Amino acid sequence: MNRVLSALLLTAVSLSIFAGQSAHAAGPKLRAFTNETARFDALMPAGVTNETIPGKNLVDTEYRSTVHVSGAKFQVRVRVLVPIKMDDKDLLDQYGESMVAQGEKQLIDAFGQPSSSKRMTQNGAKGKDFTFRISGSRTRDGKALVIRRRVLFDGQRLYQIIAEGSPSVVDSLQASDFMDSVGPML
Repeated sequence: MNRVLSALLLTAVSLSIFAGQSAHAAGPKLRAFTNETARFDALMPAGVTNETIPGKNLVDTEYRSTVHVSGAKFQVRVRVLVPIKMDDKDLLDQYGESMVAQGEKQLIDAFGQPSSSKRMTQNGAKGKDFTFRISGSRTRDGKALVIRRRVLFDGQRLYQIIAEGSPSVVDSLQASDFMDSVGPML
């Protein structure tokens, strides 16, 4: 009897490990990517297209690097909100908080309350990470959708890091690696 229980337990553990690995295997292969115009580095899938959306001035201009993979989109958006280096850390922190709060409000207005939201610091930039889980009943194609957005301010640039699409891709380790990799160009 103990052998049967041990065998069943081993099988259950093996299946759960295999299922966990296959769930994370759905993400795309990542490679080093640099956008010199927007001045950031990231790990992104191959096939990135860069776009500059001109504004009235530098502060209004947005830089986007986007790649579409099967079932998802990965994108980094960068705006230079403070074109000169400032030493007033308190003022920059308050300004950054304000920018992140505006981003949070826009996301909540568009998608409703996030299923998760957390403050974070990445490569010295402070901000928030949001995940929205949209059921298939709320989408046009009837398929579940996961939207991950991270809004960060590093004292000069506002970063929006986006992974959105099928849960199998957006919940993958590769999507997390992409989200975690974005930072100022070294």
